[in-house]
Amino acid sequence: MANFQQILNDEIRRLARKETSGTVKEIKAQLVELRRVTSELNRRLKALESAVPREQQQKVVASVEEAESTKVLRVTAERIVKWRKNIGLNKSQYATLLGVNLLSVIRWESGQSTPREEQKRRIVAVRDMGKRELAKLMAEKNITVKSK
Repeated sequence: MANFQQILNDEIRRLARKETSGTVKEIKAQLVELRRVTSELNRRLKALESAVPREQQQKVVASVEEAESTKVLRVTAERIVKWRKNIGLNKSQYATLLGVNLLSVIRWESGQSTPREEQKRRIVAVRDMGKRELAKLMAEKNITVKSK
């Protein structure tokens, strides 16, 4: 009986290797192609950078930064609640952190109103902060969070 079980296990392993080897070969081929494309794009980028004067490069970077600053910020009531709870603040602490009135935060979260662009930028800036930056800002504003 042990011989039959060993033969069955060997056959299962052989079929599994056969099945996965085809998939692995496809993925490896895709990886090789992606690496080739990436290196080609890097070569083209370097060639373009060397062809364009430094002043023009700076103008392009400035225009890209300007375009990013004018992009639409998607701040909804649900997202504000989610981001505030993710940080672990209550509504009044969040209002203090953003430098707005408590009623503003209450209205934003209930959907009665939406933040202005400047306030949206502050909300997004707080959302994108790392833990250390956020802790430093909260310390500056005398905001303490109770540990769970």
